[in-house]
Amino acid sequence: MTDAITENVRTLVLDQELLDDMIELTDGPGEMAHRAIHHLLRQLRSMGYAHRDVWSIRLFNGDSDADLDPDYAEHLDRLNSGLVSEWGSHPHDEER
Repeated sequence: MTDAITENVRTLVLDQELLDDMIELTDGPGEMAHRAIHHLLRQLRSMGYAHRDVWSIRLFNGDSDADLDPDYAEHLDRLNSGLVSEWGSHPHDEER
């Protein structure tokens, strides 16, 4: 792991038993069944099991990916900073 990566690592800390309970609740016959949430929680658990790996979450929107599209990267940066930003209409274009 390089220093540049370790400087920007943010950690999500989850209680394993609580996560397991939420996975069970969101499963098909569970009282709060929801397939998408169930699979997202299972992915988070898998990432936690692989605790020695470094994880990064990349968002995309349609054909836009922040690693490939500087405008989409700026959109995400604005959202991360708490600024208003709408993807597609680019309301902040006039600020440039």
